[in-house]
Amino acid sequence: MKKYLKDYEYKILYKRIIFTCWILLIYIFGTHIPAITTVSTNTSISEFYKMTAANVGGDYRALNVFSLGLGPWLTSMIFMTLIYYRDSDRMLKQTRREKSTKEKIFTLILALIQAYFVVFTLLSHAQIELNEKWLIILVLISGAMMLVWLSDLNTRYGIAGPMPIVMISIIRSIMRQKIAFSELGPVLLISSLLVLLIILLVLIFIEITEYRLPYLDIMDISSRREHTYLAWKLNPGGSIAIMISFAAFFVLNSAINLLVQFFNSKNNDALNFLDFSTPIGITIFLLLQLVLSYGISRLILDPKRKAKDFKKNGNFFPGVEPGKPTYQYLVHKARRISWLGAFIVTIIIGIPLYATLLIPQFSKEIYLSVQIIVLVYISLNIVETVKTYLYFDQYKSFLNRYW
Repeated sequence: MKKYLKDYEYKILYKRIIFTCWILLIYIFGTHIPAITTVSTNTSISEFYKMTAANVGGDYRALNVFSLGLGPWLTSMIFMTLIYYRDSDRMLKQTRREKSTKEKIFTLILALIQAYFVVFTLLSHAQIELNEKWLIILVLISGAMMLVWLSDLNTRYGIAGPMPIVMISIIRSIMRQKIAFSELGPVLLISSLLVLLIILLVLIFIEITEYRLPYLDIMDISSRREHTYLAWKLNPGGSIAIMISFAAFFVLNSAINLLVQFFNSKNNDALNFLDFSTPIGITIFLLLQLVLSYGISRLILDPKRKAKDFKKNGNFFPGVEPGKPTYQYLVHKARRISWLGAFIVTIIIGIPLYATLLIPQFSKEIYLSVQIIVLVYISLNIVETVKTYLYFDQYKSFLNRYW
């Protein structure tokens, strides 16, 4: 056994998997530490809030240390990225500590808003002193910041950053749900499974499909006939776009409901203003998903940097001049790919959500299918990350000679 471990101790993947497992153990342990022990939470909370929380690593079935999940961090991360989008040179000049500090401050503000909303929603029925509620809010914010720290560590030393935490959260949420499939009937059950299967196949297809842009390299003088091309995925944003959309939507929901309650505290319907039980709530979420998915894909493709790399390396596209024409060409292609991927993912998520309006009695089963879709998408991205490390391991002995 020692000889086996010694022969393979250079493998980066093994070390990262072990580190990620430790992170997940800490996360699971934290979810069993209640934020309040004397009062039970509101059991009548909407399935929308439970699903939204689980899709970002949180838990609203019972208040625990990590109930807020990664929602505040994911939301602050995308907004900070969008702020620097038009001034990428300024962002490159900042150190990692400077960017991390601004991101953490914004995360803290969003965590305060979300924690306030969660406490005054889940504990609205309980007779708790105001100072005790603020103490619970402090515990939730501390847990959220600790979860951010764990995710950041997993990004550097583990696998796929926050995705394993979200995956475990969704699995736990699915296992807790009690679905009576016998009430659906055989025809509806088989039809639902077929639709879910088709959606998953489409999801896998767009995940493994590439859009290839052939280009020429003036430095390549070989006579080989292989074509060189720039490969872009149809949905570069991947599962992170879905997680960020859920996080941003819930933060938006919390902020708007808090404002409504502040100006009209007697209006109990305010809590359902952006719920998934209303067409307005679903439509706003899907629009948010579409815009964020497009924006994240554009950020990942980064045509401006690609154009600079092409000009520096002597690469060019047939019929396109180097410099600004190449940049405009890449921007046009990036827009087309980003919008296509964003529309497909939005439709995939939107079909089951709008179905809850037609058959509200089966909304719990439909929310389950949405979670399964998100879970499969996250799993695909984690598998892709593992393949990347395996690919790197194959050439590590060669690269160590020069690094």
